Amino acid sequence: MAGKRAKSFHFGLNFAPNGLEYHRLGLVVQKRFWPSAVRRNRIKRVIREWFRLNKGEIAPPAKDIVVIARPGAEKLSPAELRKEFNRVFHKRENS
Repeated sequence: MAGKRAKSFHFGLNFAPNGLEYHRLGLVVQKRFWPSAVRRNRIKRVIREWFRLNKGEIAPPAKDIVVIARPGAEKLSPAELRKEFNRVFHKRENS
């Protein structure tokens, strides 16, 4: 089964079944958009925290999820990021 893609305003998301019993997360936060390591690490930290708290709510089968940050993602609060990701995942589960 091939992978699928979804987009939100601040992120691109790629999904592919991984054949395991659990979901895995990959992150792409490019240095060209955020030269400061502090900003890149904050974006990654907030995404990882969302994944830690919500991986049990992602519908099976287990997936590899790659999140690609886009410019503007550094301005999101954890609550705004949660809303954006929940919209993407809720939309995917209904389609």
